[in-house]
Amino acid sequence: MSDYPSYPPPPPPDGPGGYGQPIRTEPPPSINTSMNIIWAALALQVISTILSFVFLDDLLEAAGINPGDADVDAARTGALIGAVVGFVIFGGLWVLFGVFMRKGANWARIVLTVLAALGLIFGVVGVLGEQPVIFLILGLVQMALYVALLYFMWRPESSAYLTGQRA
Repeated sequence: MSDYPSYPPPPPPDGPGGYGQPIRTEPPPSINTSMNIIWAALALQVISTILSFVFLDDLLEAAGINPGDADVDAARTGALIGAVVGFVIFGGLWVLFGVFMRKGANWARIVLTVLAALGLIFGVVGVLGEQPVIFLILGLVQMALYVALLYFMWRPESSAYLTGQRA
């Protein structure tokens, strides 16, 4: 044995987890609801992407491309590729940021807020444009989901969870 006395370790400092570590807690219901809204918006985007294949000619006509035009095949191909690539990229980003927000990353909430605000702006522009009725309805539902997402992401309990404060 040693000639030196043994002392117990000092108590952890005051704070969320002691020694500067945050306490790992479950996300509040508002964060879980926000994640469910993101999943619902993604499902709505899947439906919209599938319907864009079904109503492709109507969408091209609404965009001012007539079926007799020489560029109609290129427009069809571009629209289909754009719909699929847009869904994969933006859908993946929404889910990625949602997962980070659920884990407690406040920066992800800020990014999702910007995306939702842009979605609302583009949604208003899209609703004002000419399009098949089903896309008008889907656009309005999507905008309602964005508003609900903003509401739940910025609830006081969400802010307390994401900024590490006690509610």
